Amino acid sequence: MKKFFNCVFVAILFGVLLMVGLFSKPVVHSDLSKTKIAYVMYEEGSSFIYVMNSDGSNKTKLTAGSMPCWSPCGKKIAFTAEKNNNRDIYYMDSDGSNIFRLTTHPDGDVNPAWSPDGSMIAFNSSRSGSSQIWRTNVTDGDGKETWGYNLTQLTQDTSHKRVNNYHSWSPNGLWLAFEADRDRDDPEIYLVNAVDGTNQQRLTFTRALDEVPEWSFDSKQVIFSSDMHSEPKSGNYDIYIMDIDGSNLKRLTNIEGQASNPSMSPDGTKIVYDLSNGRESEIYVMDADGANPKSLGKGSNPAWSPFLKEKSK
Repeated sequence: MKKFFNCVFVAILFGVLLMVGLFSKPVVHSDLSKTKIAYVMYEEGSSFIYVMNSDGSNKTKLTAGSMPCWSPCGKKIAFTAEKNNNRDIYYMDSDGSNIFRLTTHPDGDVNPAWSPDGSMIAFNSSRSGSSQIWRTNVTDGDGKETWGYNLTQLTQDTSHKRVNNYHSWSPNGLWLAFEADRDRDDPEIYLVNAVDGTNQQRLTFTRALDEVPEWSFDSKQVIFSSDMHSEPKSGNYDIYIMDIDGSNLKRLTNIEGQASNPSMSPDGTKIVYDLSNGRESEIYVMDADGANPKSLGKGSNPAWSPFLKEKSK
């Protein structure tokens, strides 16, 4: 008898759980109106960093520069700027104030990628002989203690000068995704351990140009641009997404022109990217599955912010 009542209890509990699963929906707390998109505009031969609301409104110029990247708290933006014919990594407050120069090397540093804990920035530099991925602390101390910038080279030069660049840092902090042209003059997507540059893994084998990888919000997928479905040298690129082992490859766009520089919203529901027709570039936003593309206006190299906290009054 006791066994019978236990079975009845389990059946009732299972039924309740099933009803909850069927008739209730998870509560989504994300509000993309509390995010912004940083991007680049070219004006009179120079590049400038702008920010706008996620719907394309309230476009605001911040400073001269390119390749913007948000800090994980959303309070700062790292970027590349050229001064005295040399490019270096800078960062500033998200309103364009308090600009700080992080690197100073004559060979030039570009493409900053902020670590998810906010303490480090990875960047590309040719200071070792060819374009490789390096990492530095954002500051050399906290005012009470000095620990140094701890500059570290994560990928290595080869005798044939193959490059490893255009990286992005996974939200869980474990990996950098990057492009590399190691075996031919066509970049493929790789992963590397963000701590010490070990455990490098190749994700694409397409004999196409697979470029500018970015991450999904949960670190489970990599988004990138490729011409794998186009004729060689056609100039047509689309946005793709795959799991971090290279499986489950999906094509998200199917359009004429060069779709590139994808960036996912912090809730994983949208992807922003730029689309160039060879003359000018526009910024588009679409659903994470590629549906409902919409132009947000002219610009390139978009980067979606984390959720931004309202300023205290």
